[in-house]
Amino acid sequence: MTSTLEKLLLKTIYTCLLNNTPSTFSALSRLLELSGDIIKPCMENLIKEGSVKLDSNDVYYLTSFGRKQLIIVMTGGTFDLIHSGHLFTFQQAKYLGDVLVVVVATDKTVEKMKNHPPANTQKERAEVISHIKEVDAVVLGSEKDFIEPLDLIKPDIIALGYDQYHQEEKLHKTLVSRGHAHVKLIRLKEHILGRSTSKIMQDIIKHSYRNQKDK
Repeated sequence: MTSTLEKLLLKTIYTCLLNNTPSTFSALSRLLELSGDIIKPCMENLIKEGSVKLDSNDVYYLTSFGRKQLIIVMTGGTFDLIHSGHLFTFQQAKYLGDVLVVVVATDKTVEKMKNHPPANTQKERAEVISHIKEVDAVVLGSEKDFIEPLDLIKPDIIALGYDQYHQEEKLHKTLVSRGHAHVKLIRLKEHILGRSTSKIMQDIIKHSYRNQKDK
């Protein structure tokens, strides 16, 4: 049975891959803020049981067996103005599995979908989300193919926001056709009725207009 620390090591090796960071022994020790003496026996056990392998560059990788010991949850969106509804979404999504990966729409994608550029750049939006405690990794979306990030993330669950436009049946058929038939789709609940990002932005604009009018 995998221990808590061993599970944490598996999660860290997985997220290192998404962050394009080599998961060397020293990197794992630094990221987890644990001494090598504590990590070493766990890594040896993970290799022995076949969950992890070490390549010629001393970088650790998950085997298919090791990957199956994690439940990866993916969610995505624009996240241009983070509010309590988003935080509730991340909390719900993280509850579904071991690792939460958030796909952030690029600036071009946002402008194409909403007919206006985002208030914050994709780099800024990704940076903010990366500091939310429930989020384990952030990946930028594809501007050509929204399924493309799944080939890297390989999620077990896709958590859909309560107001996201995706139709579960249609999305499932697309996933099956692209080799992701095992992925479960779960529609998350709304936190506060009427408090979507667009509604908050409307309130801010109205408030700003009132302030300007009062001057």
